[in-house]
Amino acid sequence: MAAKLSQITAEARDSIFRGMGMLIPLSLLVFILYPFFRVFLSSLGVPGPFTLQYYSQVFFSPKVILVWNTLLVSVPSSLLATALGLLLALLVVRSGLPGRGFFNLFAIFNIISPPFVSALSFIMLFGRRGLITRDLLGLDVQLFGWESIVVLQAFGHASVAYLVIATLLSRMDRELENAARDLGASESRVFFSVTLPLLTPGLTAAFVLSFTLSLADFGTPLLVGGGFRVLASEAYLQVIGQYNMALAAALCVLLLLPCLAVFRLEKLILGERSFLSEAPVQAIGSRKKEVSSRGFHPLVTALLLFIALLFIMFSLSIFLTIVTGAFTNIWGYDYTLSLKHFEAIWGQGLKSVRNSITFALWVALCGPMVGIVTAYYLAGRRGSAARFLEFTAILPFVIPGPFLGISYVLSFHRPPLVLTGTALIIILLCIFRELPISFKAAQAVLRQVSENLAMASLDLGANHRQTFTRIFLPLTAPAYRVGMIHAFIHVMTTIGAIIFLITPRYKVATFEIFDATNRGSLGQGAAFALLLIVLTVAGLVILNLAWKIPSFRHRHKERLQKWNFTWKTSKKATTAPGR
Repeated sequence: MAAKLSQITAEARDSIFRGMGMLIPLSLLVFILYPFFRVFLSSLGVPGPFTLQYYSQVFFSPKVILVWNTLLVSVPSSLLATALGLLLALLVVRSGLPGRGFFNLFAIFNIISPPFVSALSFIMLFGRRGLITRDLLGLDVQLFGWESIVVLQAFGHASVAYLVIATLLSRMDRELENAARDLGASESRVFFSVTLPLLTPGLTAAFVLSFTLSLADFGTPLLVGGGFRVLASEAYLQVIGQYNMALAAALCVLLLLPCLAVFRLEKLILGERSFLSEAPVQAIGSRKKEVSSRGFHPLVTALLLFIALLFIMFSLSIFLTIVTGAFTNIWGYDYTLSLKHFEAIWGQGLKSVRNSITFALWVALCGPMVGIVTAYYLAGRRGSAARFLEFTAILPFVIPGPFLGISYVLSFHRPPLVLTGTALIIILLCIFRELPISFKAAQAVLRQVSENLAMASLDLGANHRQTFTRIFLPLTAPAYRVGMIHAFIHVMTTIGAIIFLITPRYKVATFEIFDATNRGSLGQGAAFALLLIVLTVAGLVILNLAWKIPSFRHRHKERLQKWNFTWKTSKKATTAPGR
């Protein structure tokens, strides 16, 4: 009876696993592809009569300037962010300065900082009642405009560019650089003819990421643009102010076009070229110490250090301004210490913070598993259907946040699947927006694992469920951790994609920051930002500690077994005959 019950249970588990396999392509189609096309149809007047009037309202009206404004901000800010990230990476990875890893802390701080924090601190320092412009310099000016947007976005996105470029630079094969030096090339020629070309994939990836983030940023132009609007901010105003969903959809389609264009440009730049050298591993190891000890020319090192100090000053000024503003009575008038801003956010504010933590934990725990299961489902599959599903899985990485948010509003506010106004729609949007991270990480693991391992498991009698749980899941643990950490940070600090889905019941802390800053309540905005930063750091620490619990228990169990074996061996030795 027990054996029969066990067999029934195993068959039920296998049926559930096969059902999950059927659910993967369905979920990709419903929660990624369908919203994607729903925006296009809405911009063309569907479900009403087909029309191009919403595009004509953009191109044959003063709104056409929005397209130029978007490129005017996104292109220079992305170029500056990439250049700044490259210089920081060179200083940290190649300069040889002691304590250069200290710059990593400020790069990570910029990543975990909520959006609009740099804009909030900019207003507090350089606004009409700014601490620097009014109180220190006595000026009655406002440094608002597109230039301010470019500077804030460049410094804000430089951290992402730095992490991408530094990762590639630290793993770069240096044998080609040494060969160029041995042939008599100067350091500058080695850099421009060898190092920089090898960094091309990292530079293009950093630019694409910065460009996508800049396109999706609607808050910074609204807060510090001084009336300067871009496509993302206009789409936000059309939804929130006038509820013109069709025009907002047309604006989002136009917002997607430059994003797709820059991805295509990256493909054209990289082409089929290889950026790997074929130097022997031993030769690389023998030269690594020599290269790292050379460093740069003192003038170059001084320039890199100066730029890095500017980056630190920017990050430090943001943090200190937020901390000071959170505990200041009235910014710009009364700088006495006060806790009234934290008292003001005690009600609805804490509920919004709790919502942020709840959504972040759900997405961090469940989201990476969706990506891993998707990678496992598509592993080894060939044909156009598999390539189409793989493209669908990485599509959210290309889509700007406002586009995805509006697509969910248009797709799930009517039967057969009504989700608007619920917490589930926010969680689902964040899960599928984070899907490309864990999906690509799991794919990278799969490429390093021989297919014979899974085949051997199946040949030995294990089914697909057992192969997945006992072989594939342990191997993809690093991919799960990457997806978990990235999802937690991103959901805690996201706003562009979910702002159209937020209801009074499900407000999040990032929305409270934007709303308080937009109302002029700078102290409350600073208090929300400081609280969110602290909770994000605390959440990351807790998640990392929780991740280490299984390995700690395993090591503790091994030590106990070793101690028991030693104790039993010594006891037998002492009680042996003749003792």
